[in-house]
Amino acid sequence: MSLGPRALFRYCVGMHHVMGDLRLGRMAIRYSQFVPRLYNYCRSLGFRRDRMMPSRAFCSDESQGYPVILIAQHFGTFPFDHGQVGGRVATDRHGPHAHHGEDLVIIQASHVGYDVDGRRFGVYPRPRTDHGGFGANCGKLSAVLDWYRTEYAHARNDIRLGSVDGMPTVFIDNALLDPNRTEGLFPRLDRLIDAARPDPLRMLSTSKAFAAAPSLARGGGGPGPIGDLLTADLFFFRRQPVIGPEGHDLLEDALAPAMPTVVTSPNPALDAARYHTQIEFDRTYRTMQREPAYHGKNVLFVSGLNVDVAPRDGLLFPLTKFVPWAAYARLRDGTHFLLEQDALFEALARQSIENADQVSFDATITTMAEVEGIELPSV
Repeated sequence: MSLGPRALFRYCVGMHHVMGDLRLGRMAIRYSQFVPRLYNYCRSLGFRRDRMMPSRAFCSDESQGYPVILIAQHFGTFPFDHGQVGGRVATDRHGPHAHHGEDLVIIQASHVGYDVDGRRFGVYPRPRTDHGGFGANCGKLSAVLDWYRTEYAHARNDIRLGSVDGMPTVFIDNALLDPNRTEGLFPRLDRLIDAARPDPLRMLSTSKAFAAAPSLARGGGGPGPIGDLLTADLFFFRRQPVIGPEGHDLLEDALAPAMPTVVTSPNPALDAARYHTQIEFDRTYRTMQREPAYHGKNVLFVSGLNVDVAPRDGLLFPLTKFVPWAAYARLRDGTHFLLEQDALFEALARQSIENADQVSFDATITTMAEVEGIELPSV
């Protein structure tokens, strides 16, 4: 979706208000550099190699496998699993995680695909499917967005601009005016209709015509669908709780407050993942402060966004980039601190990308294959 200047300005203001300041740009770090830098940062905090237990809170998509491989390579152990679909943190696993090590690291990341050639966020190649083309990535976030994006697409056409007797007019479909609906997109009529003339100018067969609010009349939209001028501040969503195979959809609940901003974004999948990363850090940070199993241990929680850059030129894995958002540390000596995005990026940038402790998978697997076999007892 390409936004006009006015719609783009209002989107950017709304985005900042709802989602804060998680920026991409220079913040993106290749995973092959991020993980050793993170390992060395942990070491600089006093974390011990033989006591570190990393944990990842990633989505279940196969595109997240490469980051997991790198974590195992540099930390010397396969990471504990703190993640649920969509990159939500399973905060009820804090206790089990703490029982697996003394120096504990949690890496949380929502993720979004990126097609370099098409310059598209939210997609990733599926070469093992019959069609072999691009599919949604993250699929869970995309599935959550589908209903909202469909409702918004209809409203962009069902609210129209025009004039009656030379007066700037907004025509609103009767279905959108029904206040008794249990779910759907609901226009903010006080922002669409001129408060000085709230009564309909005309009653048409499937819609009503109202004097347009001055701000809308100044928007410059010609006769026809409102389209991009239906910005996030002009509507809200209402939806019945979604119950799926795994129960109440907590991911959809988490994203709901940002949905008007997300669906009006030029990159809905990116902004959904970006927003989810931010709320997951805030939520998880608070649960870690209250988790008794972490007391007396070193703990570092790092949150960010995994951008799955689609592999090219026959590469097996994506060129995944990590965009840091924030970090929280609580150390054994009582020290605790937060790092916001700039400070976290700089803390990682100061670390070396060399890690003398990293594991050689080839050598390790060869050694394991050649060691004498173990016979299990007959029971």
